[in-house]
Amino acid sequence: MITISVCMIVKDEEDVLERALSSIKDIADEIIIVDTGSTDMTKEIAAKFTDKIFDFEWCDDFSKARNYSFSKATQDYCMWLDADDDLLEADQKELMKLKETLSPETSVVMMRYNTGFDNDGKPTFTYYRERLLRREDQFYWEGFVHEVISPRGKMEYSEIAITHRKIKAGNPLRNIRMFKAKEKEGILFSPREMFYYARELYYHKYYDEAITQFKKFLNTGKGWRENNISACQFLGYCYHQKGEMREAVLSLLNSLCYDVPRAEICCDLGKYFYELKCYEQAIFWYAMALSCERNDESGAFISPDCYDYIPYIQLCLCYDAIKDYKTAKFYNDLAGKCKPNDSSYLYNKRYFERIS
Repeated sequence: MITISVCMIVKDEEDVLERALSSIKDIADEIIIVDTGSTDMTKEIAAKFTDKIFDFEWCDDFSKARNYSFSKATQDYCMWLDADDDLLEADQKELMKLKETLSPETSVVMMRYNTGFDNDGKPTFTYYRERLLRREDQFYWEGFVHEVISPRGKMEYSEIAITHRKIKAGNPLRNIRMFKAKEKEGILFSPREMFYYARELYYHKYYDEAITQFKKFLNTGKGWRENNISACQFLGYCYHQKGEMREAVLSLLNSLCYDVPRAEICCDLGKYFYELKCYEQAIFWYAMALSCERNDESGAFISPDCYDYIPYIQLCLCYDAIKDYKTAKFYNDLAGKCKPNDSSYLYNKRYFERIS
């Protein structure tokens, strides 16, 4: 059986830390807590679960803090968690099984990261992250924000999921402040950092700056495929916010230069054509989304609803707009099979009952 060091960096996490540690305490052979300057009860809560609590002077660099946490680990594998992560009961059981069965030759175990949920708790946004890392391979975190480890060696993909659930909002200006400070210092960003800087600019509604940064990132020709596709998608978002619909559509179509269509891209194209009242084009792209094969192991950010529910409910609207009510109802019924309690499906169901 392998052993696991759970490594966490924390600051002012008294609202969520006990939930995270309770979910992992019976699985971890060692819990490492690196505190970066808490002023609440974070360290006292951590002390209920471990005596391996270390202070780290914050220096606007998440990788340095995570690497410090890994340096304190002594077990076979390092497993990172954030304070607002936890493992649901089913995932706890599966992780215990994995400890017993994992080959010690495995360098990296990729696990699902569920970060968005619908009203029924079903994941609406998920992707794989490097989660268990063999300590002897000396993996190293990179990037001062949106930090990452580049996997290597023998890899295994697991259906075990880490559930990311915030209770309170974090500092919305933290990341953009860090990027702008590094930019002011004259630090040259890696292509990956360019990509995430551009995303932060978009989130803060600096659309023109975001467009410039996304294009700069794509022009490096060194971006990871999934980030290139995502950059095209975000360029579409920027132009959409500026009301430049032609450019929004062209940006999304540019993603096809990098790989076959993703359902997420197809749904965005469907949305833009629907807004333009080009219903036939919208129908084409929503139908295309339904034909896309979901590949979670690509490392892409996955919106599961884009592979069934969203195309179904939007096809319902499109066919209703062209007065093909029979087909519209057909697609609403399919949406209901995906989400029988969804308010949009139920509203449409009542609508079709009235007009039948």
